[in-house]
Amino acid sequence: PTPTPTPTPTPTPTPTPTPDGLCADFSVWSQGETAKAGDILVNNDYIAFTAKWETSSRPGNDDTWTWKVNCDGTEQGTAPLLSLPNAKDPVSLKVNGWPSDFVVASPTSTAPDTYTINAINSDELSDITKLTNGFVSLIETAKLLGSESVIINSNVLDNITADKGVSLGTVEVKQALTAALASTNTNSISVSDINALTDDAKGWAQAQNLILSTLATNATFGWSLSIGDFAYATHSGKRSVWNSASKATSDLLDKLALYKGASKANFIAFTKSSASASLSSEQWHNALEYVKQVTDFVQAPAMLSSVPTAQATTYFMGNTPGESKIRKAAHNNIFAILFDTDSAALTTKMANYQSSKVPLYYVGAGSGVNPLTSIAALNSDLSGIESVMDSQVFLYETPASSWVPSTIYKWADFLTGLNSMHNVGVAGDKFWLVDSTADDATNAMYAKVAIAAFLSQSMQETIRFDACDENNWSEVKYGAKVDYPMTASCGQLGQKYADYGTHPVSGKDHAYSCPRDDKMEQTAKTHAKWYGAPAPIFAAPDAVLAEQGLLVNGKVGRWTNAGHCNTVPTAIDTSKQVFEREECKQYIGQKAGSFIWDGSDESVQGCGWWGRGVIQTTGRQNFGTLNHFVGRSHVDPDTIGTTIDGTTVEAAPDSPLYADLDLCSNPGLICSSEEHKEIKWIAGLFFWVSSVQAYDNVGGPYADWNYHAELKKYVDGGMVGTEFVDAVSGIVNRGCPDDHCPVSGEVHAIEERRANFKLVLQKLGLNPQ
Repeated sequence: PTPTPTPTPTPTPTPTPTPDGLCADFSVWSQGETAKAGDILVNNDYIAFTAKWETSSRPGNDDTWTWKVNCDGTEQGTAPLLSLPNAKDPVSLKVNGWPSDFVVASPTSTAPDTYTINAINSDELSDITKLTNGFVSLIETAKLLGSESVIINSNVLDNITADKGVSLGTVEVKQALTAALASTNTNSISVSDINALTDDAKGWAQAQNLILSTLATNATFGWSLSIGDFAYATHSGKRSVWNSASKATSDLLDKLALYKGASKANFIAFTKSSASASLSSEQWHNALEYVKQVTDFVQAPAMLSSVPTAQATTYFMGNTPGESKIRKAAHNNIFAILFDTDSAALTTKMANYQSSKVPLYYVGAGSGVNPLTSIAALNSDLSGIESVMDSQVFLYETPASSWVPSTIYKWADFLTGLNSMHNVGVAGDKFWLVDSTADDATNAMYAKVAIAAFLSQSMQETIRFDACDENNWSEVKYGAKVDYPMTASCGQLGQKYADYGTHPVSGKDHAYSCPRDDKMEQTAKTHAKWYGAPAPIFAAPDAVLAEQGLLVNGKVGRWTNAGHCNTVPTAIDTSKQVFEREECKQYIGQKAGSFIWDGSDESVQGCGWWGRGVIQTTGRQNFGTLNHFVGRSHVDPDTIGTTIDGTTVEAAPDSPLYADLDLCSNPGLICSSEEHKEIKWIAGLFFWVSSVQAYDNVGGPYADWNYHAELKKYVDGGMVGTEFVDAVSGIVNRGCPDDHCPVSGEVHAIEERRANFKLVLQKLGLNPQ
């Protein structure tokens, strides 16, 4: 007989918490509520507004309200503390005792040791005897622990997500813990630490952290949380998942302070019950988004524990290595998946995974460990001109036509990136600086000319605009349907960036192309700054924009530079995508302009591949090539060594320089990363190594041109003329080593590139002629 399938649960709506702090005396607004003049109501972002007159709109949504206070005390206009995270960097996936590659394990496979502690449940917290015995058991276990990773399992957190433990009332934490310490003859936890605990659910949870962090100093530990029924619901995108589940969980962990302070937990263990219905691929996507949002909020990595083998093996491991979702899990801040049972299929897939593991972070000497070159005088020259380069060379042009130091591009970051690309490189290819057959003095000139050549292009392409992300400069006169269309993110001048990486004949993706991603929600970090300049470009699923009522006939719109902002914002809510921000609050310094949602353009779904970095990396193929060789590779392991449409697929490095960055899942990291500020330079340096240094025109009109030979000829010939800089300008701007290329034409801004080259050489102490 056919078994009766497990019914899909009906998701339980998350209740709106009561505001506290500065808003404790105010009421929470609810949909459909009408406020009268003078009423103060708190919206779901925990911001209080006063109604100017009778209104039924959401507080803060229009001019019927005036701002009263951010309930958490944050500055007006900025993101509340409890906001959807828009992380600049991924959460670190380094966990003591775990390898630098993603771990997939079953109960009998080899993996770092884990130990589950079954703490008491919520209905037992009021029983002082059970409470004391629970502490005794934890103390005795903690004393025996070595370097295991401990999972604290209890239904308390799941049960108090809605009310943060208020319903549990008083819990005699201090009395029970004091008694447990006495009965186990434990003196290493101080009276002051005990007295700092509160007698409630928060105090009980923090006591678990205190015991483990004090008595099991070599162990790591984390709290277990269930992936709830929200995952079965339909979600348009990130905001829907946040509002349905992540917000309440993040609020709980924040209120309990389990991932803060000296006794903070190390990771979160998310579980999915085998008793509930299987999750579809779309539902797993939402579940992983929940994991990412919560872990981004508390800044702690996650493992998936007790994952039902029967339900999830195919989703995570795939039918082939190319279908695996392990990289996707890592992008969502997960470092390990522990399946609940063994199976023959899982064992086979885990064995196959061992030959193509997903790296989590770089293992090796960092760029700051080794000097840039073996020439001490050269290294000293380069490190000693930081202030000169930052204040006199890396300049951008303001709307007032003055030149000021870039806020984005800094010499120290450039040297960090240069060190990585010169000493470590990518797949054996490095940024060339010195010739092993030349003397130090000559090599110093070679190196400085190579640097100047690269910077001459960078200064023209992005530094002069203080831009990391591509600006929206599409206009009707350049072929756009309308001026400043929202679809500038999809491509400008008639280009389709998502199609960069599709073979024109076979129609197949290039072997290194990032996969298309229609779920991308991205907002550029930088933008033009003139009066009324377009907002940062963005990508978003149609479903997200439709849910917010923004689409007209299923289409997006444009930007207008008309109007005037009465108040120029000095801070913005960066937790929101640009299309979610209020009018005249799309970017700092906005003086005019606004979005017009009139259906005048198509869709921005999947349009996250605009140019980024110092020499704009653009399109799925370019981001994918960079990601494969520098970041966390997305390339199907089965294609390594094969030839696809003329490209022989090379293996990724064993330990990529930026294994913690998945540039296919989030290309915006090139511009947002604070931990790797040099990555915006790396993107350009990688292009230089692969396209300029390696330029090869076999059988073509420039077959005899060789980068290294031409650079040496320029230096050895006394650094005379512009032939060398014109050639590299041509490769960067038009695709050939000349000032005027066949088909593509004359190099844009060639005089500016020449002037940049000369300026950098002079600041580096050379005398070009």
